[in-house]
Amino acid sequence: MSVIAVWSPLRSGSGATMFATNLAIMMAYEYQVKVLLTHGGGAGERVEQGLAYARETMDRVIAFQDNGMDALERLNTSGRLNPEALRNYTSPLLSDRLDLLRGASRFVQTQQDAIKKLKDQAPTGETLMSRVMQASKISHDITIADAGNGWPGESDRSILGSAELVVIGLNQNMHVLERAIGSQLPEEIKNKHCIYVIGKYDPESHCTLQNIKRRYGLKTGVYGIPYCSGMTDAWNRRAVLSYLQRLRGSGDGRRTHPFYATLRQTGDGVAQQLGFLRGVPSTGGTHVLG
Repeated sequence: MSVIAVWSPLRSGSGATMFATNLAIMMAYEYQVKVLLTHGGGAGERVEQGLAYARETMDRVIAFQDNGMDALERLNTSGRLNPEALRNYTSPLLSDRLDLLRGASRFVQTQQDAIKKLKDQAPTGETLMSRVMQASKISHDITIADAGNGWPGESDRSILGSAELVVIGLNQNMHVLERAIGSQLPEEIKNKHCIYVIGKYDPESHCTLQNIKRRYGLKTGVYGIPYCSGMTDAWNRRAVLSYLQRLRGSGDGRRTHPFYATLRQTGDGVAQQLGFLRGVPSTGGTHVLG
């Protein structure tokens, strides 16, 4: 039904990729929706780095993959790309709740770069990624797509252009914020619903959520995701899924880790922007923290 793009104008330091991964897992746990997690990078990059499935072998690099964007590219070339095919070529992370669509392998991208420029571009200006995003709106309830950092490339632009909501990742460095918020945004983001997420948020800093909103005149949601050393370690071990499950506790909120509680609050704001309450469709609204 909806595509959520997570993008940062910063080249690094916002934690946007980690947030996209965490958001997808949390929403699969907390909402009665089927979630697709994907990204505009290559196989093994971005959100895949925090997941156990991301481990690569030389056989995978050399051979055509039987799932992910490589498989969908072949289906698209033969005119068989549709929502059902998209479901069939994803990798399940949580049964019937969360799927991963892997990026295209760099090997395939290099070998087929010239072909893609001819085949991937339709007369309407559609790209393979934009077709995948449209199909995902039928195959899954929510698609969370990491659109990268810095100025977006073609696939990331297609993600941003297809999104109903764009989550913009920033940090508390005021010098960086001056440039990022004051700079020109990609054309695909203009006139879209956006919220801001401050990664590695320190509530003791003078650069609070309220001060950021006031200084830059932000009228939409601004959320802070605190730094969590355990999450960093889990990311390095490719164990984000199991780590978030532990932080969630029993699911009744009584033994929930503060990091997970903050992530869930942010997810509630995202869901309300899209017309969902936790578990049940809603009439929409705005949820602003800070």
